[in-house]
Amino acid sequence: MPGTMINRNDPRTQLPPVLTVRPKSTFFRDHFMNGSDEYFPTENVEWDKVIEGAPLARFVGDDLTVEATERVPFKTDEIKTPIMQERRVIAAKDINKRAAGENIYSPKTDAQRAADLHSADLRFCLDSIDNRIEIMCSDFITAGRIDIIGSGVKDEINYYHPNKAALVGGDCWGKAGVSIIDSLREKVDHMGHLGYNIDEVIMSPEVWRVMYSDSTIQKLLDIRKFEFGEMKPEQLSKYGAARKVGFLAEPFVTLYVQNAEYGPRSNRKRQLPADTLLLVSQEARQNKLGYGAVTYMDESENWQTVSGRYVQQFFKERRPP
Repeated sequence: MPGTMINRNDPRTQLPPVLTVRPKSTFFRDHFMNGSDEYFPTENVEWDKVIEGAPLARFVGDDLTVEATERVPFKTDEIKTPIMQERRVIAAKDINKRAAGENIYSPKTDAQRAADLHSADLRFCLDSIDNRIEIMCSDFITAGRIDIIGSGVKDEINYYHPNKAALVGGDCWGKAGVSIIDSLREKVDHMGHLGYNIDEVIMSPEVWRVMYSDSTIQKLLDIRKFEFGEMKPEQLSKYGAARKVGFLAEPFVTLYVQNAEYGPRSNRKRQLPADTLLLVSQEARQNKLGYGAVTYMDESENWQTVSGRYVQQFFKERRPP
């Protein structure tokens, strides 16, 4: 018998298949999208934005009246629901041979293998959608816009986040003469005047290294709860979760470091871009996901308009030899 052929009479043990899958992170969706999901009956969704300051009455003399305050104009924005899709095909070549981990004596039929593949493919498609939603959430929080680029589509959803700032030149943390704690206090106070109480600071590892190397930060950093065992540091059990690294009393914030990647091996990207710091308030954790409607033809060749997180479509294509 040739050496390349398997002797079915030889005793053998089939080990489970070795599956290597990169871990995935759901941090941005879990942490920043705690509002209730909304489902819309149409493909196009629009909303009106009104920005108005706190009203302040004016002093006036006897028998006089002030001029009427003009109403604040509003701006209307519109989003066309971006459609994402994942597809897998079960062909004859997929079920005529044993699957990974299936021993050579397996009595499985083609129909049984097809059923197993159908279940695995469904999970694969749902996971791919969840992973894309996570990237959209991270882009929304960190950049304020989501690029919709794919097969036959090139668009952008821009939320025009107003509270973004870039430190350049002599204002960069770590530069000589720059006080990190004063810069942080200034930003937190600014957000407070806008009505947002900052209670979390989430940063990339690069920002944390610069911050922790600052002598003033080291003196102010409250790590007593770590040192005396009130809150023992633990290895993160979930990939991409924010790691708590300390506390500051003024401003009163908890410090976190977040680091997670996504994408193919040849083009890995960070969910929280390098050299980025997020000032997080309670309102920032109450964003919500909205799902617009999609129209498609079902298996009975009837048009359906539905709104949901997942919309399943199955096609049977028969091409006899």
